[in-house]
Amino acid sequence: MPLSGRSASAVRQFEEDAMDWSAICASDEVAACTTRAVTLGAARLVVWRDGEGDIHVWDDRCPHRGDPLSGGSVNGGLLTCPSHGWRFDVNGQQVRMLTVASPRCMSANDATVYPACEREGLIWACVTTPA
Repeated sequence: MPLSGRSASAVRQFEEDAMDWSAICASDEVAACTTRAVTLGAARLVVWRDGEGDIHVWDDRCPHRGDPLSGGSVNGGLLTCPSHGWRFDVNGQQVRMLTVASPRCMSANDATVYPACEREGLIWACVTTPA
């Protein structure tokens, strides 16, 4: 997007937004239907590619018990937690629960999802604000 002709405040906002994005790994490091654990500062992330080839970046933490989702499996558009079989769709919404959850975790069934994209052979994520 060319910035010429834009107001100073619009350019400043664009630059601030761009600073929130980080390259977290190379695109070719995440094949279709696979996961990869990535650390960005203090953030533990899972990067995964669904069956359509789209990239997703989430907290590497299942909302059920906090286990790493990076050890899970991908089937089409679903990521399954390796510990108790909870399944999440590409939007991070919990779609299947194989275990009985305690009331404590029932209020937070969805995974934390971050905006992500691929550019110039890299996977980029904005982990300052969940999607």
